[in-house]
Amino acid sequence: MNPQNRYHRRRWWRGLTGSAILVVGCFASFSYIFGGGSWNALSHLEASQLSTITTTELFGTAVYENPAASFTMSSQTPSAWQDVTSFEQPLSMLQGELLPVAYDSPGSTQQQSNLFQSVQQFGQKSQRTVMGWIPYTSSAETIKLIAANQGLTVASPQWISVKSGDGSINNQIEPSVVSYAHQHHVKIWALVDNQFNASLSNQVLTNVTARTRLVKNLTEVAVNNHLDGLNIDFENLRSSDQQAFTTFIKELHTALAGKHIVLSVDITPDIQFLKDDAAYFHAALAGYADYVVLMAYDEHWSTDQIPGPVADIPWVTTSVQDLLDTGVPSDKLILGVPFYARFWHVHQDGSVNSIAVPLAQVQSILQQHQATSSWNSKLGVAYARYPRADGYEEVWFSTQQTLNSELQLVQNDNLAGVSIWSLGLSDPNTWSSVIHGITQMLS
Repeated sequence: MNPQNRYHRRRWWRGLTGSAILVVGCFASFSYIFGGGSWNALSHLEASQLSTITTTELFGTAVYENPAASFTMSSQTPSAWQDVTSFEQPLSMLQGELLPVAYDSPGSTQQQSNLFQSVQQFGQKSQRTVMGWIPYTSSAETIKLIAANQGLTVASPQWISVKSGDGSINNQIEPSVVSYAHQHHVKIWALVDNQFNASLSNQVLTNVTARTRLVKNLTEVAVNNHLDGLNIDFENLRSSDQQAFTTFIKELHTALAGKHIVLSVDITPDIQFLKDDAAYFHAALAGYADYVVLMAYDEHWSTDQIPGPVADIPWVTTSVQDLLDTGVPSDKLILGVPFYARFWHVHQDGSVNSIAVPLAQVQSILQQHQATSSWNSKLGVAYARYPRADGYEEVWFSTQQTLNSELQLVQNDNLAGVSIWSLGLSDPNTWSSVIHGITQMLS
C-alpha cells in the first residue's frame, strides 16, 4: 500500500476510534445525569474507581514554628502536617507524597485585562461578584458600611437564622437597607445561618416536614422583602447530614428559581484530594446552587494549639483547586477573603490562646510593642513576633501583596468573584488596598 494512503487511512481510523470513544463517554455521562442516576451514584462511581489509591491530606502548608525558614513541599515534610486519607476501600499507594502546590505563577501566559481598573469595573464589566458579608447591626450602620465600600456589587447582611427544628426562622431584615442598596445598584443576598448548631441542623434537615417548612419560610421572606438572593451559611454540619443538606439546597433552589432569586452556599475548605464525603458535597451543591462561596480562612482558628496564618496563599490556592477538582465550575466559585488576622499568645507552659483583630489594627498593635514584621514569600503573608512577660506573641497577616495574590488567583482560575469577611472589619485603608491591588495588576 502506498505509504501516503496508509498514513491517511491510519489517521482516518484513529479519528473514527476517538470519535467512538467520545460518543460512548458522552452517552455514559448523560445516562448518569438524566437517565435515573444521581449525584450519589456518581460519587460512589468515582470513589470505587479510585478505591485503590491512598493519598496525602494537607492540613496546613508550612511548619510555623520557624516562619522565616524557607518552605519546600516534599516527601520529607514533617508528619505533623500529613495524614494519609483513604477512599472507600483503601490500598497503599503514593505513600508519603504531598500534592504539589503552586505558590505563585509569575510566568502565567494568561493576559491581563481591563477587568481590574477598579473594584466597580471588576464587578460590573467582568460580571464578577464583589460581595461583602455584614454581621447583624443597625440599619443605619449597615447602610454606612455599604456606602463606605464603593464598588461593592453584593451585600450579605446577617439577617435570617433557623429558629427551631420545626423549620421556623428568625427574620431581622431591614427594608430601609434593601431600598438604599437597590438605589445604589447593590444587590442584597441575605445571609441565612443555622446558629452554628449541628443538632438543630440535623433536626430540620432530616425531617421532611420541617425542611419543607424551612424552604417555604425562606422563599416567602425573600419574595416579600424584595431580596435579590439568599446566602446559606450552614456551618458545623455533621458529615452524616450531607445528603439531607444537598436535598435542602436542591429544594430551595427549585422554589427560588422561578422568582429570580439567587441562591449561594457558603462552604469551608476540606482539602482531601479527589475525596468528597464531608458535609458539603461539592459537585451536587454547585449543580443546584447558583454560586458556591469558599470561606478560605480559619486555616488556623481560635481553638488551635499550633499558631499559624488565617489564610496563607498556598493553602488558599490548594483549597480553590480542591473545589475545582471535585466538581465546582470556576464560574460558580466565589473566593472568600478575610479582612482580619489572628494574634497568638504562646505562654511559657506551652498553652496557646488567640484573638482575631481587623487588618487595619495590626500595624498599630505592632508599633505599641515596637515590633517589626518580615515578609514570608513562601506563604505570601507577613509575620511578626515580640516578647511577652510569660512568653511571646506572634501574628501572620495579609498585606496588599497578599490581596493581590488572591485577586490574581480569581483572575487566573476565572472564578466568579470575591467575598469579604467582613465589611464590619473593613476601613477605608483596607478597602483601598483591594482597589490598589486591582489597579496595580494593570500596570
